[in-house]
Amino acid sequence: MDIIDFAWRPLYLVLRFLLWLAWDFLVLTVTWGLDWSFWRVLTWGRFPNAGLGDFDEVETFEAIVACATGLAMLGTALWFTHSTLNGA
Repeated sequence: MDIIDFAWRPLYLVLRFLLWLAWDFLVLTVTWGLDWSFWRVLTWGRFPNAGLGDFDEVETFEAIVACATGLAMLGTALWFTHSTLNGA
């Protein structure tokens, strides 16, 4: 093990932890919560089949739809807020 590897390893581990935290919190928790409530209202409780806290148990297609819709809603809300505050 070189001294450079020894010096960079803690930084690498911190960056990897932050990446995991961002993925788990932003993509899974926030977008699933936005999407779950949106699709439940839109489909009258039929989609998605999992509960609000059960995003680990959904199929791949449902997870992709959930994350894409949630990220789109979050991006739209951020864009709308930015344009409203800046008066554009």
